[in-house]
Amino acid sequence: MTDNQVKGDILVVDDTPANLQMLTQLLKENGYKVRPAPNGSMALRSVEKTLPDLILLDIMMPDLDGYEVCRQLKTLERSREVPVIFISAITETMDKVKAFSIGGIDYITKPFDSDEVLARVKTQIRLRTMQKKVAERTAQLHAKIEELTQTRQELVQSEKMASLGRLVAGFAHELNTPLGVAIGSASVLQGEVKKINSLMEQEEVDVDELLSALNTVDKGFNLTLSNLERAAKLVTSFKRTAVDQTYDEVRKFDVHEVINDTINTLHNRFKQTDIEISVDCPKALKVKSLPGALEQILTNLLINSLIHGFEKGKNAGSINIKVQLDFERLHLEYSDNGKGIAPENLAKIFEPFFTTNRAHGGSGLGMYICYNIIITQLQGTITCESTSSKGVVFQISYPIK
Repeated sequence: MTDNQVKGDILVVDDTPANLQMLTQLLKENGYKVRPAPNGSMALRSVEKTLPDLILLDIMMPDLDGYEVCRQLKTLERSREVPVIFISAITETMDKVKAFSIGGIDYITKPFDSDEVLARVKTQIRLRTMQKKVAERTAQLHAKIEELTQTRQELVQSEKMASLGRLVAGFAHELNTPLGVAIGSASVLQGEVKKINSLMEQEEVDVDELLSALNTVDKGFNLTLSNLERAAKLVTSFKRTAVDQTYDEVRKFDVHEVINDTINTLHNRFKQTDIEISVDCPKALKVKSLPGALEQILTNLLINSLIHGFEKGKNAGSINIKVQLDFERLHLEYSDNGKGIAPENLAKIFEPFFTTNRAHGGSGLGMYICYNIIITQLQGTITCESTSSKGVVFQISYPIK
């Protein structure tokens, strides 16, 4: 800082003209901008108009004394942080204690020494400057945190929609099979009905041919009905899963049913593999919580096992899901016997955007979303244990309503 630069804006308050003039001249000569005020009321108006960096405040003044001026300044949020140095001829300890108790930051006794005043002013101006920088930096950090929080929410919502999109695609593919079989069977039935009508119109009916046609019709009806029932179950499962993943709604649900619905929605991804999924969950277990959250957790864990746990072309193995209720907490153990996680990566798996499969489209958000749902949304815990070539074990626990 050069001598021509203003070092700080100081408000000097003193009802003695000689003292006011002396302090004003001293501070101006040392590079400070000075605003003199001969009484407490003018000092308050000056602060209201423009905040100073520091206030030098006399105590013994008519109208409003220094104590009252300081007290009023400290009750206002706008001026609360402005440092106040009291200047007074009073040397009693109790008066100094009172000055500090109402918000004074320092105390100079009259008659004052110029070097002492400058030293104390310099210290407080430096502290005030640092305080402003800290406040500015804090505000920037708060803004950044809000921005990151918003980004995280957008990423989670985006992944939720992407997950729903994959669910729709898988559902459509799964639904095509039973509907295709039912349509094909219905077409055969139509032909057989025409054949029966033709036989019935003949004067002599070939009984064996008629029985054969009726048998074909019976089998066709059974095949059509069974595939339509399968399609109906798929639609019901899809509706439950889609609604749960779209709305964060607390409701009472069957845990075993939600787990099976989740597995069914991913059937298309797993049917080309030799991965067996087993579920150990009491069939009568019903809890009040967020079924959509549980579905998202399981979906991400299952896809993570499929992509990372079992090598492409060698994806044979097992996934085990075990659930139990203990003291109003739902405990879920998820494990697979895949290739596991390297020790150097184990501590990073819940970090956003961390993935070892980015070259093949991995986003690094699956496990982060699981962690975020369990910790933030469900107020629970999740841990992971893994040994290379021996698979992973996730332990999840969260309170239920």
